[in-house]
Amino acid sequence: MTDSDSDSVSRFTDLYKNKSRKEEQQCERRRTLLEEQKLYRQSELDAGRPGLLELIEAEQSTDSDCSDAVHRRSRPKIWYSKLYRDKVQLSEWMYERPEDLDNWFMVPCPSGTRCLVVIRKGLAVAYDKEGRSITRFATGLGKRQRVTVLDCFLVKENRTFYAIDMLVYNEMDLVHCDCQFRFLWLRSKMEEDDLQKKFCTLKQASWQLQLLPAYDFKNPAQIVDCLSRFPAFPDPATKLDGLLFYHKESNYIYGRTPLVTWLFPFMVPDVLGEEWRQSLNSRYLDNVPEGYGQQGPRAYMDEFDAKLAKRRAKRNNNRLTGMDEDGEEYCSSSGGTGQELDGSYEDENWQQKELDEMRRLEMEG
Repeated sequence: MTDSDSDSVSRFTDLYKNKSRKEEQQCERRRTLLEEQKLYRQSELDAGRPGLLELIEAEQSTDSDCSDAVHRRSRPKIWYSKLYRDKVQLSEWMYERPEDLDNWFMVPCPSGTRCLVVIRKGLAVAYDKEGRSITRFATGLGKRQRVTVLDCFLVKENRTFYAIDMLVYNEMDLVHCDCQFRFLWLRSKMEEDDLQKKFCTLKQASWQLQLLPAYDFKNPAQIVDCLSRFPAFPDPATKLDGLLFYHKESNYIYGRTPLVTWLFPFMVPDVLGEEWRQSLNSRYLDNVPEGYGQQGPRAYMDEFDAKLAKRRAKRNNNRLTGMDEDGEEYCSSSGGTGQELDGSYEDENWQQKELDEMRRLEMEG
């Protein structure tokens, strides 16, 4: 064996060990987080610390200032809110099949912009992951609808917000409630309070609200039904991006967490088990990226992240930002109320745009 062969074997051995450690670390972090959550819930109650709802109410005066700034400008200003920065719960790759798979939900996710939709007194404002407002518009919920915060995907092609989770409802803070309760509460309120119908007014009927379904691994028939569907959504304008997996006992955690994981559909048999291959619609397997078969899911995940980080760094170096007279970062849109999505904001939202673009290209092969 030559020195180069020896070095090659050593590198592959280290790679294998690193992959194993990565899987073990993710599993261990899940267990640790679940234990910490139980202790944290009680400590938060005992300490009486302010939750998200209290922070939102405290920011009302700031929102008023931003609203005034919008009306003073000929072009609507897209403002930046520190409160909603990094508040979206994000996923990690699912490196291995969880031991407690029955305690997980699977949610099909559309290609779109992840955002928090904050509804107060009938007015809805959508913020992206960086805390920048995407758009604002009047809903049909009326002024009696108190503070409500939804975690959504916005598909601009059909101007639809797809609700995946709920942080606050009618001034009820749900951040420290487990996922199973939040999903149940979201679905029940969508039905009982008719949120889907009341979300948009007649004058702005193009704005829609839909609920993303959550499939329970405890009922395998639900998972089979989800994986076998193609297209995944009734509206042809809504394309499937990937699958999110939520641990039922997880709180809503700001930022990335191993209790919420992600896979592309074609990766399901390799990670969750070959028993799901027959259930997966063959069209998803037709979109497997070139070279994936030789790489395997773990190497593909690392390569995907490396490409994304490189493109982000390149875009970040070339990124231009405007500063208003008060030193606040903003970008101007080219349209009127509700048209911010069609203006220059889309280029400012470079991080999510790059991720969506890469995922879409990978799905197309």
